[in-house]
Amino acid sequence: MALCALLLLGAARAVAPHLSRTLDAVDRERAEVPLDLRPGAQRTDVFDVHGRPIGVLRYDVDRELTRLGDVPTDVIATLLASEDAKFWRHTGVDLRATVRALVSNVSAGSISSGGSTITQQIVKLRVVGNERSFNRKIREAVLATRLEEQFTKSEILEFYVNEIFLGNGAYGLQAAAETYFGKDVSELDVGDMAFLAGLIRSPSIYDGFDKNADVVTRRRSSALARAEAEGVITAAERAAFERRPLPKENLSPQRTDVRLRRDYFLDEVTTALLGLPELGDTHDERFARVFNGGLRVWTTLVPELKEQMDAAVAEVLPEPSAEGFEVAMATVDPSTGAILAMVGGPEFTDLQFNLATQGMRQPGSSFKAYVLATAVEAAGLIPHDTISGLAPCTFANPPQADYVVHNFGNSAGRVASLRRQTLASSNCAFVRLGILTGIDRVADTASRLVGRDGDDVFDPYLSLSLGAQEVTVLEQAAAYATFANDGVRMEPYYITRIEDRDGNLLYEHAPQGRRVVSPRTAEWVTATLHANIESGTGTRAQLADGRPAAGKTGTAQDFTDAWFVGFTPQYSTAVWMGHPDEKVPMRDVQGRRGTGGWIPARIWGAYMSAALADEPVRPLPSAPAANRGPRHLFLEDDQCVIELDVGAPPAAPDAASPEEAAPAAAEPLRFDQPCSMVRLDNASDALVPLPTALCEVPVATSFGLTRNQLIRCIDVGPEHAALIRAQAAAEAAEAAAADSSTG
Repeated sequence: MALCALLLLGAARAVAPHLSRTLDAVDRERAEVPLDLRPGAQRTDVFDVHGRPIGVLRYDVDRELTRLGDVPTDVIATLLASEDAKFWRHTGVDLRATVRALVSNVSAGSISSGGSTITQQIVKLRVVGNERSFNRKIREAVLATRLEEQFTKSEILEFYVNEIFLGNGAYGLQAAAETYFGKDVSELDVGDMAFLAGLIRSPSIYDGFDKNADVVTRRRSSALARAEAEGVITAAERAAFERRPLPKENLSPQRTDVRLRRDYFLDEVTTALLGLPELGDTHDERFARVFNGGLRVWTTLVPELKEQMDAAVAEVLPEPSAEGFEVAMATVDPSTGAILAMVGGPEFTDLQFNLATQGMRQPGSSFKAYVLATAVEAAGLIPHDTISGLAPCTFANPPQADYVVHNFGNSAGRVASLRRQTLASSNCAFVRLGILTGIDRVADTASRLVGRDGDDVFDPYLSLSLGAQEVTVLEQAAAYATFANDGVRMEPYYITRIEDRDGNLLYEHAPQGRRVVSPRTAEWVTATLHANIESGTGTRAQLADGRPAAGKTGTAQDFTDAWFVGFTPQYSTAVWMGHPDEKVPMRDVQGRRGTGGWIPARIWGAYMSAALADEPVRPLPSAPAANRGPRHLFLEDDQCVIELDVGAPPAAPDAASPEEAAPAAAEPLRFDQPCSMVRLDNASDALVPLPTALCEVPVATSFGLTRNQLIRCIDVGPEHAALIRAQAAAEAAEAAAADSSTG
């Protein structure tokens, strides 16, 4: 006792010169430095459409707040046994422990021993810092007492379990429970807490899960011994906990799977968050809110669709491409614009470039849907109208050289309806259609369909009709979704709702729709693209259950980009295949050239079949009734094409689809009358007649008369005459076969 008294006397003499100055400073600090228990930086949690976590956004600090009541009582008891056994009894300072530490420090001549309560640890974390001095310890003790006057024990303890750093980026018990044990804080037990208690004083001791295992094991044993001494566990339970292996890897859900830790979708969500004015006026404010603000973000992601995308790619492309060809996909809800799933390329850590949103690629013939929509919308054309697809075709293109176009596979092409030219994906027909409609109109409509404005709009070049200007996968999915939504484009979005850490609503998405084309135009385009899947270039995209779908293939020059873009009423999906880094021709993909109708169409069909398996079958809209007879469309310098209607076609109730039966002309023409030939006058925005001509080839020696069908007399010269006769005969045979099969 005498020795203790002497030591205390010596300690008092050593401390006395500093005490009065420190207490004066603390009194001033009471007024200047408010003590509060506002939580520190907190991670943002991101959830899928079902409310399940898909990842976190954080900057240095991984923290998720938890309520004290969510932590098991024996876990709290183990924490207190290790850190502050008298927590519920002291008033901020454990006097006996403080004196013991003071004696030790005076004997050592410096501050080398702690004795801090949990309340003092909070003061050190939030106010006084880690300086080793007598002044700091005095300030810490005084302010700890003040903290206990302002807050309840439960409030202080709840703050502590959320504030402590426990290594490997984890702040607070919730983050630590996920990081080390892959569980929620409510699932922790005494053994888990004993391990964590051993990290409180030296959190970095177990960084990386691969060092100081012996030290960590000893510290865990010490914490378990204290828990036993305080009656939290029995000796047998202590022995069982000590036999547990230490955690060996980071088990946090947002880091277990690299696709969830950092994937293409989560990266797009991050970008969207940083652009929301609701989260701050400046980028720095939004950055702090997103990465340190403890937000809760609900997104549009449907993980089942993402899994089905991956499965479809693996089914069609079971082996990785030796040349490095990749697939990108995106699915949009036509009615809302919600981005439901995407494949941005290979693993995010391998590429970190989202091919679905950042990859600008030539859409090829998938762009023809936009040309067709413009022709129907701006020029009042209908898919029954005919146009020449004869190839090769040459177009004046001043001041550049003439634009020479070939059909795919150097096909000679034919004169046929816009519908049939779409199914055949005729290049010459669609360049003609773009010119007749007005390439500036095509550029405008296509820009609005994909959601571009300002400097990003398409340029009105002749090659635009063939998809020579680049788009992204997501733009294509959103544009085709417009056709599925009666011509209204819904702005694509990732985020549905954001709340702050207290549950206050910060943002809720309001769907934004913009009419781009009329419902009638959308119906015509949909009916034509549906026929394309049924009997055109997209037959490999047919769905397993036979439900109706609409879509279009696309293949860029030299087979560098291959597409299939299509939709049902529920989903609009774009599939792209190509090389992520450069334009590499796909000349041999599973033994064939890489066209949109080969790999992308099959992936689209496999994926959409799985995605829609549990969805009700919803019909596509029927083709609208035509309000006039078909017209032949040609350019002023194009080959002379003259039409002769020798009688109205009979009603065809057994036709395969409404658009198969061409409507009758209002006034049938006699053979010796000139035909009605029109072009779009860009100045007056009207269809005007061109100079007339008479058919020079007798009807009897060209096509013959069958069933009062529409007869076309075409002045093409002898080199194409035989081809045209053969095509006409084939069409007649096809129609007869269709009649017999449906009748």
